[in-house]
Amino acid sequence: MAGSPAGDLARKLGIRTGRVVAPAGLGAIVVAALLFVLPPHSTIVALVMGIAGVAAFGLGMVRYAGGPWWALIVAVVSSGLLFAAVTVGGRGLALHTFGLTESCQVVHREEVDTRSRYHHYGFVHTMACPRAGTFTIRTDSTDRQREGAPAAVLDDPGGVLQPDFAERHNLAVEITAIVGAVALLVLTVWTTRRRVRATS
Repeated sequence: MAGSPAGDLARKLGIRTGRVVAPAGLGAIVVAALLFVLPPHSTIVALVMGIAGVAAFGLGMVRYAGGPWWALIVAVVSSGLLFAAVTVGGRGLALHTFGLTESCQVVHREEVDTRSRYHHYGFVHTMACPRAGTFTIRTDSTDRQREGAPAAVLDDPGGVLQPDFAERHNLAVEITAIVGAVALLVLTVWTTRRRVRATS
């Protein structure tokens, strides 16, 4: 079976078969999602760990398959989509499952210059809610709310989950995204194993 630079890199890194590294990569993706959804809500650490998990899964699968490019591409795409789904969708799913929806008031809105990191401005909304109290929600310009206006908020009075505007989290879409990403990953593993067996 023809190899690839990715397969050679995996071999040089000491990845013998990929049977350990690929599952470890998936584990890193799950941990990254938990770090994003749960305290300390570290976006940077979650992003670094998630990328490392995607890379580990990709290199593990390409080594398992014997080095072809197609194994690397499908593994990176499927695990990358899984990482995106379980972080973004996982946050909304957790809020819908363990939090509550409240009608809150936007008592203050502050524009924040985030051009050093992004190509747009961000907004920090100070919210006052009947049960969860006062807290802030950060958004970009597309999701900003008018100061003084009411807004539906998904929050956690216990303070474990970060609150967010309810309109940003469609439960059906988030569940579909997570289930679809998991199904794609399972299909990737199944297809890779089938092709490896067919050529062995």
